[in-house]
Amino acid sequence: MKQTEITINGKQYPIVFNLLTMSNFEEIVNKGFFEVNLNITNNRMALVMAAVLAADKETTLTVEELRGNDDWEAYMQITKAYTTLMQLADTFFPIPDVAKENEEPAKNEETEEIAEPESKN
Repeated sequence: MKQTEITINGKQYPIVFNLLTMSNFEEIVNKGFFEVNLNITNNRMALVMAAVLAADKETTLTVEELRGNDDWEAYMQITKAYTTLMQLADTFFPIPDVAKENEEPAKNEETEEIAEPESKN
């Protein structure tokens, strides 16, 4: 199990993504993990809290602290924490080798050249 840290209001908190994280999340939102839309900010906050609690059940992080000043900065902290957490989730939910073989390599837009239109001459 990989563990990393997130920063909320200048404080570091450990997070993990494991079965306990999923269970904590389900308890917080009172729905199954795979039933919930994670594009909703409240659900993302709940998942971050669940991951912090899974890493440290004695955490001092509160929902109020996670919400900060209810401003854009708070939203960006939640988004950054959620993104970090989803990177951990990628290691929890491994992609089968068969699926990996079918993936197209990511394109690097910075190095791709734009094709010149063909001349009609």
